[in-house]
Amino acid sequence: METKAEQYYPTYKADHRDILLIEFEEAQKIANGQSKVYGQVTNILLAVATFTFSFFLDQDEKKVKAVSFVFSNSILFSIILFSFGAILLRYFVDLQKQITINARKVVTLRTLLGLDYGHIHLTLPNWRVEGATNPFVIKYFNGWLNFKAMPFWLLTITVNAIWWLSTSNKTPIIIDIWTYKIHLNWLWGNVTIILTYLFVFRRNLNDRHETTYFNIVKIFCFFLRVKLLDNFEYIIYRAKLSYLELERLKVKYDNLSKILVEIEDNDFYTNSGISFKSIFRGFISRFLFLRKKYGYIQHGGSTITMQLTRSLFIPSNQNKYLRKISELLFSLWLNRQFSKSELLKLYIASVRYERGVLGLSNTIKHFFGELKGKELSDEEAFFLVERLSNITSTVNVDRINHLITRTKVTLDKDNLFQLYEKQILIGRLKK
Repeated sequence: METKAEQYYPTYKADHRDILLIEFEEAQKIANGQSKVYGQVTNILLAVATFTFSFFLDQDEKKVKAVSFVFSNSILFSIILFSFGAILLRYFVDLQKQITINARKVVTLRTLLGLDYGHIHLTLPNWRVEGATNPFVIKYFNGWLNFKAMPFWLLTITVNAIWWLSTSNKTPIIIDIWTYKIHLNWLWGNVTIILTYLFVFRRNLNDRHETTYFNIVKIFCFFLRVKLLDNFEYIIYRAKLSYLELERLKVKYDNLSKILVEIEDNDFYTNSGISFKSIFRGFISRFLFLRKKYGYIQHGGSTITMQLTRSLFIPSNQNKYLRKISELLFSLWLNRQFSKSELLKLYIASVRYERGVLGLSNTIKHFFGELKGKELSDEEAFFLVERLSNITSTVNVDRINHLITRTKVTLDKDNLFQLYEKQILIGRLKK
């Protein structure tokens, strides 16, 4: 049975335990120190916010004069305050990212040292650095109601309140555009502050593959009630490890990549992750008389990127139409995150080839046995591509003959059908 270290870091060998132990101790000290600094600075910010409010609300004569001076120069004062708040918020974001990186380092080194707290997670929570084994559960952004989001709320509320206090008695700005007068209310300043601070705080706490578009789509899926798998970063990490493992074992499957693109997504290298032509063709293929007329086989119209998105992030057994909408939106994001070559490797190493068989490594072992140094023949590569969208474990000769016409690779039909007969004989497929 593989250890936690082998599970999360299979390409790394922890041979120098003494060095790892020193690194672990240093990383833990740094993480603890940064957390204390974050808490102290947050407390100082809270004190400053409290003082500022009392300053504006106090009726002392000297303070009233100072506040009057602020009111008379409210625009300049507000711009300075707004800019200072944005810079301070960015400082908190960078500090929070440093804390997260060090926390992940602590979890990584602890796992490599074999210190596994997973079996006592009821005592030490496995979603916090104190008890985590998987470093990916330590997030940059932990939610809007988490303690680490307090600087955002303090700065946003304080700057908004000061802006409102300094502009509430001012008349709207009138902008004259070709005799058309626009009354710009000062409350738009509050909207600008909120949106800017929201953008500065959340965007800069994105993880490696997170984007603003990605987060918007996740929220949209939540309202659609489409369930997504948790921890996208860890899923992507494991998918990358799968194709790196194929390279480490010197598995040769270039012909599979070629046949896959020709059969599943002929526009793969030029599309944006989705293809409306494929979707339309998939819709037509639902009707028997149109399949016969145009020579299509029934399929869902998904591109390789869409199939990868569905396999990695979106569980099945949900409303297929809402699921398809989510799949389309996430495919646009995934297509921007990786090159076409990387997407193809991720797909080949991760998707289902047979019922209960995920990824090329498991599939080769399932059908052909030996994995290390395996070089797929053209017939074997075609066989595996044909299995991709056939989850019934059956052999359909008409379907196979149709797919042969969609690839430019010359196949030996006798050898190909011998492959199918062998798999039927040993009980892995059925007629």
